[in-house]
Amino acid sequence: MKHTLKKYAVSALLFGAGSCMAATDMRQVVDSHVTPLMKQQGIPGLTVAVVQHGKVQYFNYGVAAKDTQAPVTENTLFEIGSVSKTFNATLGGYAQAIGKLKLSDMTSQHLPVLAGSAFDRISLLQLATYTAGGLTLQFPDAADSATTMMDYFQHWKPTYAPGERRLYSNPSIGLFGYVTAKSLGQPFTVAMEKTLLPKLGLTNTYTRVPADKAGQYAQGYDSQQKPVRVNLGALDFEAYGIKSSSQ
Repeated sequence: MKHTLKKYAVSALLFGAGSCMAATDMRQVVDSHVTPLMKQQGIPGLTVAVVQHGKVQYFNYGVAAKDTQAPVTENTLFEIGSVSKTFNATLGGYAQAIGKLKLSDMTSQHLPVLAGSAFDRISLLQLATYTAGGLTLQFPDAADSATTMMDYFQHWKPTYAPGERRLYSNPSIGLFGYVTAKSLGQPFTVAMEKTLLPKLGLTNTYTRVPADKAGQYAQGYDSQQKPVRVNLGALDFEAYGIKSSSQ
C-alpha cells in the first residue's frame, strides 16, 4: 500500500465565503491563493469550488494532463487521496444504521479468519479511529496484496492496548472498510459505487474510472515530473482510492 504521488493535479479546494462577493472579486481572491501554490508545488492543474450562500462557483486552472493539454474543468476527475477515508467511514455508519454491524463489534466477529488473533479484542470503531494498538502506517511490502494481507493481520501483535493510543494507519482504516463491505455482502468497490455514492447524489465519483470517463481523469506526476497514479495494493481503495470531480 504505497501512495507514491508526490505532486498532484490537485482535486478541489473548498473555500467557505463568509460575505457576499462579486464573481470578479472572488476570482481575484482565488487567483491570489492558487497561482503561487501551483508554481511552488509544480501543479499542472486544479479546480476550486467556492460555496457562498448555498451557491457554487468553479474556478479552473491549468491542464489535466501535460501530454494532451486537456484543460481542467469542474468535471475533471482527480484522485482525492485520503479524503477517501471519509467515504469509508460513512459507509460504515450506513452499515450500522441498517443493522449489518455495530461499531462496538470485535473485528474477528466479522472475519473468522482472524479468530484467535489480536483482533478478538479490537473493535471496528478502534479500527476506524486508528486506536487498534499500533498498526503501521503502511503494509510491509510482503503483506501488500489481497492474498498476503490476512496473514499479516493474523500474526500482528499490538504495541499498545486497544483504545490507548491513536496512530494514523492505512491498514487500520482499510480493514474497517473491508469488514464494512463484507457485512453488506459486496466488495468495497461495489458497495461504494452501487450503494453509498448514489445515495449521496455523487454521479461523477468512482473507485475505478470507467473507460468512457478516461479522458476526464487527471494525470498525476512525481517529483521528477514523470506520470504516476495512485499505487493500488492491499486495501488501497478503502484508504485512498476514490476519484472524483468537484461537481
